[in-house]
Amino acid sequence: MPKLVDHEERRRHLGAAACVVLARAGSVGMTVRAVAAEAGMALATAQHYLPTRERMVRAAIDHLAARVVRRARAIPADPVTAGVIRQAARELVPLDAERAFEARVWLVLTAEALVDDQVAALLAESEAELRANLERLLALGRAGGTIDARIDPRVEATALVTLLDGITVRVLTTGLDPADAGAEIDRHLARLTPRTAARPVD
Repeated sequence: MPKLVDHEERRRHLGAAACVVLARAGSVGMTVRAVAAEAGMALATAQHYLPTRERMVRAAIDHLAARVVRRARAIPADPVTAGVIRQAARELVPLDAERAFEARVWLVLTAEALVDDQVAALLAESEAELRANLERLLALGRAGGTIDARIDPRVEATALVTLLDGITVRVLTTGLDPADAGAEIDRHLARLTPRTAARPVD
């Protein structure tokens, strides 16, 4: 019988290999040959699945997204509270070795996006999806009364993504301590907790 091939699994495997190459050698080092070698796959096979650089970048981004989604799904989110948003936010910044690896790949691709419109478009698509997911969580929390009713989910989602991007760059490039980074996130998200109205003075 002919051997059954799981094509999606091969694409995922190549995406993981592309991330390793990007983290180790940067954009210049990410070639099909390097990715194939990292994946332990024949060059011709890798070229079949990743015929263009855009496909390689997309495979890497998809792999990063899958890792984050897998961790995010483990967060209890019923109801959606400020604590849930905090946990989700912390999954997106380099507070440990696993997330530092992901952030390094993201930062390498961000630098490439400055000179490559295709990479820029892929990253913009990924960030738009992230903002939409955060906005949805914030809206659910506000509707359920566990997030301050005065916040605008769209504005807060954009502000949070901007904060997390800045923290990521600072941790990886200027030595911001992960504990201090976590504290910055906590201070920012403290505003989301519903506030008790002050009692009128007699």
